Amino acid sequence: MALIWTVEDDESIAALIVNIIKKTGHTSEHFWDGVELEKRLKKEGLPDLMLLDIMLRSTNGFDILKQWKQEAYTRHVPIIIISAKSAEYDKVKGLNLGAEDYITKPFGLREFRARIDAALRRVTPEALHIDLGALQLLPDERKIFVDDEEIKLTQQEFELLLYIARRAGHVVTRKELLKEVWGYAAETNSTRTLDYHIRSLRKKLNDNAQNPRFIETVHGSGYKLIKNG
Repeated sequence: MALIWTVEDDESIAALIVNIIKKTGHTSEHFWDGVELEKRLKKEGLPDLMLLDIMLRSTNGFDILKQWKQEAYTRHVPIIIISAKSAEYDKVKGLNLGAEDYITKPFGLREFRARIDAALRRVTPEALHIDLGALQLLPDERKIFVDDEEIKLTQQEFELLLYIARRAGHVVTRKELLKEVWGYAAETNSTRTLDYHIRSLRKKLNDNAQNPRFIETVHGSGYKLIKNG
């Protein structure tokens, strides 16, 4: 069973899509526009597939697609565009931006289901395996390997490493980590917790803070996981 997100601002089409998804045995979440989608993205978890309309109320679907395919955290999620824009230009633009498929409205129900099933079969293993060179993460199995040797982490250490690994190459602020990994509303004095776990992670990864192989401290901001460490 897959989790499928639908971003669609037409009420009747949204209801139809959600109904089809549920009938195929999958789980569905619906969003009216990019604003709602952005709020959901700040919470834990990503979908196995996203269905995305182009002409939304407050956001252009192409902009959402482009952003998702540029971010390390979301780029592995396959996205199918569902749009009334049927011109070849729009289809080519969507596919060039990284869409898995492009379905034009109105669509046949059997074809729609078949395209969803096909996209799910092609889901990249990147969602199940994060390859950062010497550092490998298997999120579903909650395992990590350094130079092919498994390293045992606590649950909190794993969540912390996974969060920054999914944003490899990008600076993650201390405030963001405290909010997303620990659920703290503000930075306050809780940075000691983060500092402790970063030190513990570095020790287990045999990482040197002065000459980092994996976790780099960005002074005044936060941390960055080095790609291909």
